[in-house]
Amino acid sequence: MGTTLVAYASLLLVLSCTATAQIAFKAWHLSGRHGTLALAILLFVCIPPVTILTARELGIGKVYVLMSLSYALVAFMGWKRFGEPVSRRQVQGLALITLGCLIYTL
Repeated sequence: MGTTLVAYASLLLVLSCTATAQIAFKAWHLSGRHGTLALAILLFVCIPPVTILTARELGIGKVYVLMSLSYALVAFMGWKRFGEPVSRRQVQGLALITLGCLIYTL
């Protein structure tokens, strides 16, 4: 039970790092600040090893299905950070992705 909890915590870390890396990359594109580019690259380099370790515990199928939750996280972070519009269709699509992930994990 303890290792499974750690694996889910690792998955949450991977999800948040993936979304943060994508937001940092966009922030670099808009601002040209090298610090945000360095952050994006560092996160993109660190994500695969943690994902592999997480997949060893939870299984590759579960990890990669749950990684689709990053779409929702990136949309939310883009809305909060950059004021990007989120349409009704996008919210519906993200809700379907989330529902599919929940159903898959049950």
